[in-house]
Amino acid sequence: MQSPKSEKRLFQLLQEHRKYGALPMHMPGHKRNCSAPYLQALGASLDITEINGFDNLHSACGILQEAMDRAAHRWGCRKSYFLVGGSTCGILAGIYAAIERGERILMARNCHRSVYNAVELTGASPVYLTPQWDPNWGLQGPITPEQVKAAIAENPDVGLVVLTSPTYDGILSEVAEIADVVHAAGIPLLVDEAHGAHLDLSPYFTGGAVKGGADLVVQSLHKTLPSLTQTAIAHVCTDRIDMRRFSDALAIFETSSPSYLLLASIDECLHHMDESAFEMWNAAIEENRSAFSSLAKLCVLGYGDTVPLPSWRRDFSKLLVGTNFSDLTGPELAALLRRQYNMEVEMAAGGYVLAMTGPGDTGETIGAFAKALCEIDRSCKTSTPCPCPAPPVPERICGIYAAKRGRHSIVDRRQALGKISGEYIYAYPPGIPLVVPGERMDRDVLAYLDALASQGVALHSDMEDAPGHFSVLSPI
Repeated sequence: MQSPKSEKRLFQLLQEHRKYGALPMHMPGHKRNCSAPYLQALGASLDITEINGFDNLHSACGILQEAMDRAAHRWGCRKSYFLVGGSTCGILAGIYAAIERGERILMARNCHRSVYNAVELTGASPVYLTPQWDPNWGLQGPITPEQVKAAIAENPDVGLVVLTSPTYDGILSEVAEIADVVHAAGIPLLVDEAHGAHLDLSPYFTGGAVKGGADLVVQSLHKTLPSLTQTAIAHVCTDRIDMRRFSDALAIFETSSPSYLLLASIDECLHHMDESAFEMWNAAIEENRSAFSSLAKLCVLGYGDTVPLPSWRRDFSKLLVGTNFSDLTGPELAALLRRQYNMEVEMAAGGYVLAMTGPGDTGETIGAFAKALCEIDRSCKTSTPCPCPAPPVPERICGIYAAKRGRHSIVDRRQALGKISGEYIYAYPPGIPLVVPGERMDRDVLAYLDALASQGVALHSDMEDAPGHFSVLSPI
């Protein structure tokens, strides 16, 4: 695809409009009057609606279309779509557009909640792919091409394959090999790449799904690139995805009043990454080779050779620090970093913490994090690890839609054995369901939830009663 000729960007046009714009007898209600300090701080002077000269996201033909064309050229796909509802709206729209109602969908069990929501809305019948598991870290790994091939052979009527790569923890599946398997069966592949917008934009970070041959890829720009929270992008890569159906679906799941501040953030982010940001990020990594080397010498906490990870392909912008061989849990290490060093990690699981780097990092920030870990490591005691069990996959008794709309009752955790869940139960982050509505809560499931709670992992549910109480289906 040829890059569009115009280089005028939305942010520039918004600045010009702020200076010369007409009297705003239109939305939004603040009318770009920033007399209230909070409006000035939030940039309301640039906040407009779909007025003349600024295009319309849902029927773009002007400056927004030019910006999206530049993005498509950058990634080398058929068409790119700016999203202001996060990756969630792109995943909902993608699944809604790609399958017929009630069709079977082959999906990784560790997919984000939004994939399950799409399953509910489309009445799809899920077939789960269980990720590999490492008991020393308590960490989910990739989906393998062999798993996908075997699952398709057993379920030849599958209409769509959905997987997450990289995972929240930065574990990459071999998307190119999986795409070959899926396409040989005549099935489209959707990849939730919310945590991998930076992949293949730099030689430091590879393994992206667009280059890997996926048919539809959804990315959260705000997670790993310098863009405002809630900004995302979707790439339709092949004709296995009907672009008209996808556009129609976006009109359902994405707001009809998109924020131009968010749209400008997307456009500027992509332009910025063209120029200098990766060089700055790479320079920060190079500057901290010694810091990363010091992490590899941690004696108790897990990093590098101390507690080696399996030979899974990884996105090394994400730092995993294990606690399973120490006297700390992941939540305890996170609390220690917060309390003593004023550092906030991305996530704390039972046996590790996840820290994310990004273009906004500097040598100073990454070095300070490494120094804090080394200091904590010297005060840790060695502990004999207990292997972390893999999350059980409960027995599915009925579909999500039926379970959520059935008669519910709230029961004490001790009364939940054998009951059918009427809600999602998950740890957030990362928002991956541990129990899905319609699944039976057996001893293994309840024991696993108890173990997480005992480690300090915060469990959530739709009714916000977990972990002490659960919403279950009532007998008819």
